Amino acid sequence: MTGSQTRALAIVAAGLLTVAACGGGGASKKKPTSPTRAAKPTTRPAPAGDAFYAPPSPLPKGVPGDLIWAQSIDAPPLAKAWRVLYHSRAVDGSDVAVSGVVVAPAAATSDRPILSYAHETTGIADACAPSKPANAATELPDVKKMIAAGYVTAATDYQGLGTPDVHPYLVGVSEGRSVLDIARAARQMRDTGAGKKVAVYGYSQGGHAALFAGQIAPSYAPELDIVSVNATAPVTDLALLAQGLPDAPAGLGFGVLATYGFAAAYPQLEPADILTPAVLADRSIVETACDERVLVPLANKGYAAVFTKSPDDVPAWRSRLVENSPGATKPAAPVYIYRGGQDQLATVPAIDNYVKAVCKLGAKVEVVTVPERTHSSIFDDDGQYQLAFIADRLAGKPLITSSCPT
Repeated sequence: MTGSQTRALAIVAAGLLTVAACGGGGASKKKPTSPTRAAKPTTRPAPAGDAFYAPPSPLPKGVPGDLIWAQSIDAPPLAKAWRVLYHSRAVDGSDVAVSGVVVAPAAATSDRPILSYAHETTGIADACAPSKPANAATELPDVKKMIAAGYVTAATDYQGLGTPDVHPYLVGVSEGRSVLDIARAARQMRDTGAGKKVAVYGYSQGGHAALFAGQIAPSYAPELDIVSVNATAPVTDLALLAQGLPDAPAGLGFGVLATYGFAAAYPQLEPADILTPAVLADRSIVETACDERVLVPLANKGYAAVFTKSPDDVPAWRSRLVENSPGATKPAAPVYIYRGGQDQLATVPAIDNYVKAVCKLGAKVEVVTVPERTHSSIFDDDGQYQLAFIADRLAGKPLITSSCPT
């Protein structure tokens, strides 16, 4: 997805929105275990075209982050880039193949920091995988700045985008594992020079993914040195988001995507319990369309034509909404949130709830609010501030400013 498409999608959502609300889930407290791994070359040739996204059957054994295959793609100046397929784990612990893009400065060196980038909503159809376009590497947000800073950029598609099965949209553990495992995959590629230090960074849905990656990293990927958790306009409180859908036309598309994404992760959930028969009969719109082509038609229907009940009013659904809201455990590193004061999707109160929750757990958090920014316009200038925060953490500078309530 290009930067212009990202902005267009956000603007469409903001333009349709009248009122919305967005904001804290669970992570394992088991003793951390780290899979044994070592840098190694790819042993399987990568097939061309869409066949790249069809993993071998049966899937070869591998620990999370092991490469399945990789192929060189067009890179920004002074860089190398690859489309990758790697092992990750679904919510139920099963081995799954996930795709993405890795970009590294061309100069040979070692121990480079990794910036694991989590993308915004593109849809749940296979065609919506951001790694699919020929310019996938060159269109990554702020990729030139990341190259100049000497970072390896690892950008996951998330589970089920491009690869088989349905993308578990807004399912936090799935997103977080995808984000962490592509950083592991980048470390296996000798030409990247990637080290152990990792910053996670995402916008909107990607902000949700980044917060979950920071939350689960201590137990799921303890060998990675997470130095910074960065989120711009992050989705946080999913129950609050569901409550706001009747007054939020732009949120209806996100709600339908989440309905099918949750049902994919949790088979006991039934979309028919909350979606209208008309929407259920037109499932092809989420199975084939991306970006505004799926969000706008659903937004135009109106709440009563889409939902028969609020997911927040159905106990089985509400429990999963709460579980998949970040903030249940202390993040692995200092958190930086960049948000707009006029954001009607990732609202100030919802994000405040997340901040209060993690501050009580001992997290270090800095929140920057730009009063006039909306959910779309906040994307235009967040990169420079997020990258400055990351650079300070990599340099070992302590986080002095605190947004935690006193």
